[in-house]
Amino acid sequence: MLRKFTFMAALAGIMVSTPAHAAEHEILVLPEAYFPQTSYVVAGDLLVFTNQSEVTITVTSEDGAWTTGELGQDESATITVVANMEKDFFHEGQLDENGDPAVTGIIEFGSAPSN
Repeated sequence: MLRKFTFMAALAGIMVSTPAHAAEHEILVLPEAYFPQTSYVVAGDLLVFTNQSEVTITVTSEDGAWTTGELGQDESATITVVANMEKDFFHEGQLDENGDPAVTGIIEFGSAPSN
């Protein structure tokens, strides 16, 4: 009986700590923007970056902790969202006149604001 109870307790713990279904967020990588620019996520979600430009683009987090690697035209890369990951990302190698990233996107943890 104790073994059955222990097994059920362990199973319940797994079910509570595992998300029912990770959401997939498609982010289009455009020459001068991301669409959407802001993605609202929770840990475990997937970010699918798809390059819709005619040039190779690498998307990288502000702190360099994650990157898509080089994406050619119509190529995709998937990044799994983890708690406390860097929220700002940019087109690697494309800077504005001040030396800041010219094309940026944002990951926000939580729900999108309602209008």
